[in-house]
Amino acid sequence: MGGAAAALIPGVIRNAVGQTDSPQKTSSRNCSLTHNGPYAHYFPNAIVYTHEGQRALFYDDLLRGKTVIINCMSIKNEALFPVTRNLSKLQGLLSARLGRDLFMYSITVDPEHDTPRMLRAFAKEFEARPGWLFLTAAPTVTESLRNTLFMSGAGHDHGAGPIQDCSLGLIRYGNEAVGLWGSVPARSDPKAIATRLSWLRSDDLPASGTPKRKGPMPLAAGFRALQDGK
Repeated sequence: MGGAAAALIPGVIRNAVGQTDSPQKTSSRNCSLTHNGPYAHYFPNAIVYTHEGQRALFYDDLLRGKTVIINCMSIKNEALFPVTRNLSKLQGLLSARLGRDLFMYSITVDPEHDTPRMLRAFAKEFEARPGWLFLTAAPTVTESLRNTLFMSGAGHDHGAGPIQDCSLGLIRYGNEAVGLWGSVPARSDPKAIATRLSWLRSDDLPASGTPKRKGPMPLAAGFRALQDGK
């Protein structure tokens, strides 16, 4: 399918970049905006910008109650870390789920270079379908998102010990509504990733109140698999 389009996500603030806050001028205070939800205390509710120039709150608009795939990338690093190319193959395996009950978010780690305009051309190059958004933000915001989603180790949780950054090597996926999350090496075969995603049902917490995990690895296990070359 040709061309890139932004997902029609309820709640997205449709102000074009340049008319209001720009990614480089958005203050880090946006990380503490008031928001509500079952896991609002964990995920930053920072302002991010999509490759279509739309502005959204990361938790309220993009995560809350949704089943998602999240990865980090940069346009300059694609040649060395061809994650976007891998995801472009994955989207074809997701069929009608993408943009309906499953959303893909690619967060740049190079916001100074990867502006919404640059990301729009990048998304078009890989024929991103509705439901796959490329995100940028102020450097402090992208760093906060990267730390929250992709840092592993004792130091990340307790302030001591080594911290491992696996942001360019792993893909995070989960059902935010019930708090089930897993990870998979970013260079995994797209069919293997699609299989993992099939284990995630996009519904609310079961009547028992106890979500059950079937297959997905937590972040630490995913990082070990990455180190082992799996």
